[in-house]
Amino acid sequence: MATPRVVGDALDARRGARATSARVAHYGRAFDCAFAPWGRRASDSSSAWDEIIVTCGEDATARVHGVDARDASARTLATCRAHREEVVRVAFARASGRFATGSADGTCKVWDFDARERVVREAQSLDGHPGEVYGCCFLGDGDGGVVATCSETEARAWDVERGTTTAKTAPRDDLGTSGARTPERWSPGYLFSMARGDGVLACGCSDGIVRVYGDGSSGTFGERVAEVTAHPNAIVGSTSFIDGGRVLCSVGLDGTVVLTDVRTWGIFRRISAGSTLTSACGVGSGSWLAMVGESGVVRAIDAIGDASSSAQCVFEPKGEPVPLFCVAANESGTMLACSGAGVPSSAPTLGATFGTKTPDPSRLDVWMASSEA
Repeated sequence: MATPRVVGDALDARRGARATSARVAHYGRAFDCAFAPWGRRASDSSSAWDEIIVTCGEDATARVHGVDARDASARTLATCRAHREEVVRVAFARASGRFATGSADGTCKVWDFDARERVVREAQSLDGHPGEVYGCCFLGDGDGGVVATCSETEARAWDVERGTTTAKTAPRDDLGTSGARTPERWSPGYLFSMARGDGVLACGCSDGIVRVYGDGSSGTFGERVAEVTAHPNAIVGSTSFIDGGRVLCSVGLDGTVVLTDVRTWGIFRRISAGSTLTSACGVGSGSWLAMVGESGVVRAIDAIGDASSSAQCVFEPKGEPVPLFCVAANESGTMLACSGAGVPSSAPTLGATFGTKTPDPSRLDVWMASSEA
């Protein structure tokens, strides 16, 4: 079984993965992060950045960061300022420089990023959602022309150029029961995440169910494919696919990651972290999974190996640990990135002088493979 290099190096030697930090990810909490799937493209050969990461957060912005693999440096390149409220999701198109952001303001923005010029332009605003947009992903051939979103209890497909809805899921009358800790405005069946697999969209919900819909590539967009009761009465905050799309991973606030076989939509493993989890992602193309949560560390595990002997390792962020809300890996599995709560500072601020509260800045931590012994 192939081991992703960033994870393998950490297992072989404690110095095998180098950690770096961008000075500020956001002012306030950072809710999501994603690597550009294309890394440094041939057309961007003059760029100093080997990887591009986009984060989004409580300060109503999305921020574009560049990572240089030569010296492990990370720097903020551009800031997107079109949303009116916190930005909670980000997703990339595979074959273009586009990415999308979902926000609590009820919109999904589509952005064009020019890595060479470090310029971000708002290409379209997708308006008219029934509530907050807690999930988004690109559909089609990856050119960025079609986006799927989820808001409240429905998923929609959008024509980006026209800014119009082309299809949406049917109203649901079979909603589950949300847990006692779920706020009333999010119950029941509120969609909190969206991940694209092979012809499907997996949406984690506030009632602990992962609802799986067709993505329209074969058949009708929004047709119900499966419902997986993965985290009874706990919010499902994150969904993703690993092992070449053969395994669906769902993360619940009950502190578990549930693995589902997409061939049968049957659950075959539950992984308990012992504390609240918020996000997970695949590392490389195999069976490795990285997860984060309240503990403030990144735990990576061979999710499909023998449960009694699965290889695993832990990455501890530089500086004071804070709760982490998001984790992402690059395409090759040689870099991991995470961010989360604001990092408290004892230094006085200008805002404090005038009696106003300044949000603590959150930090973007990046680990990358190293040849150091």
